[in-house]
Amino acid sequence: MFYHIVAAINIVVENFREFIEDETKFRKNRKWNFEDFLIFASFRNETTNRHEIKRYARNFINRRFKRIKRQNFCQRRIFISPEAWKSLSKEYLKEIEINKDSVFFKTFKGFRLFAGDGSDFDLLDTEEIREDFNVKNTMMKKNPSQAKFSSIMDVMNGFILDGILGNFKEDELKLMHRNLKNIVDLVNFKKSIFIFDRGYVGMELYARIKELNSYFVIRLRKDDYKKERSKITSNDSPININLNGDRLKKFHDPILKEKYSSELYLKLRLITIEVEKVDEKTGELKTEIVTLLTNLPVNIMTIDDICEIYDYRWGIETNYNTFKNRLNIENYSGTKRITIEQDIYAKFFFYNIFCQYNCYLNMLINQHMRKKGKCGEEDEYQVDQANLIRNLKDDLMKVVVNPTKKNIQEFTSDLIWESRDEPNKIKKNRKYNHKKSKPFTRHRMNYQNMSWGGNINEIK
Repeated sequence: MFYHIVAAINIVVENFREFIEDETKFRKNRKWNFEDFLIFASFRNETTNRHEIKRYARNFINRRFKRIKRQNFCQRRIFISPEAWKSLSKEYLKEIEINKDSVFFKTFKGFRLFAGDGSDFDLLDTEEIREDFNVKNTMMKKNPSQAKFSSIMDVMNGFILDGILGNFKEDELKLMHRNLKNIVDLVNFKKSIFIFDRGYVGMELYARIKELNSYFVIRLRKDDYKKERSKITSNDSPININLNGDRLKKFHDPILKEKYSSELYLKLRLITIEVEKVDEKTGELKTEIVTLLTNLPVNIMTIDDICEIYDYRWGIETNYNTFKNRLNIENYSGTKRITIEQDIYAKFFFYNIFCQYNCYLNMLINQHMRKKGKCGEEDEYQVDQANLIRNLKDDLMKVVVNPTKKNIQEFTSDLIWESRDEPNKIKKNRKYNHKKSKPFTRHRMNYQNMSWGGNINEIK
């Protein structure tokens, strides 16, 4: 399993010319070559640049250089495209054969479940960053310094197939179309179901997924397709969504627009269900009407199946929580857009490595617990994810740099031993009262440029 990481790195390093703007900046015989940058950014810890550079140079470059200057490092990294780390993650997913059936990967009745959603990422509050991400203020309001991150994730196994860092409040639907185009060689679409929330209602999205010979489940808002829904009398019914001129105008892909301009409507399926929700004020359970639109036929998935599929969409929210609170994805090592993108894409490569080890170790843990008679057939255990992330951050870099058989065996056996030692039992059918937490800054970059826009010397 470890060799997949090395293989992905080798593939990107062999094609490194695709990701650099100045050929004179990176050569194999120079200190901190392209491969060093790739590994350093992917597996670094959350300390300062100065400390991390010193640690990497002393421990992993065999002391052949007395000192690497932080200024030199920062000046040269801006010549590397962030796409290098996106390509690295993609090659890794290909190496582990993410699109094929495996005992490691969970499925729902033979289908892989993918959710698409966006999240606002906090940024440094500087004039340069605001300009780079198109964050503009109005006369009445100062907008927060943020960017829109859009992604598609495997919600049963955790993997992030594609992520795009867009501008402030960029159109989520447009970003999602780009996400779908980027994963065509990572997914078996005929055995995949895509899940979306209310912000992704759009005829072009349905058409694109249908053209990929795949399936979708999307939640509708109360006012979506009112005319067509007014004719529905059952909680599970076919529905024809008219392809009128106004809806076709919203198509941005000329090929899809031309093809569906000759169609009168899309034949889909409408499902209405009641779900339990925790009231944020009283903490009591209340029922809510949810309407789902899908192209899954009745002979493939029942209404109960589709309800369960939509419940899995929450997995993308928990993954974003892992990004922000365990991987500290909003803790950036640079002050420019290119360095922020490098940090984010490097971390979702690391996150995919974590997901693969997580799947593998969960399988071993449950086998071990059943063998010892410590759990029943319905009980399920999982690895302590926070501990696994810490162990990968602490040890993975030195094994990648020096992948001897001894180092790999020691690294793998230590992970297995620690994971089996104190696994977490999964508590099923739990209901939570989701409370909004107060925002706080994670940025450690420069005390002169904190998110409130002031100087630390002014705070007394």
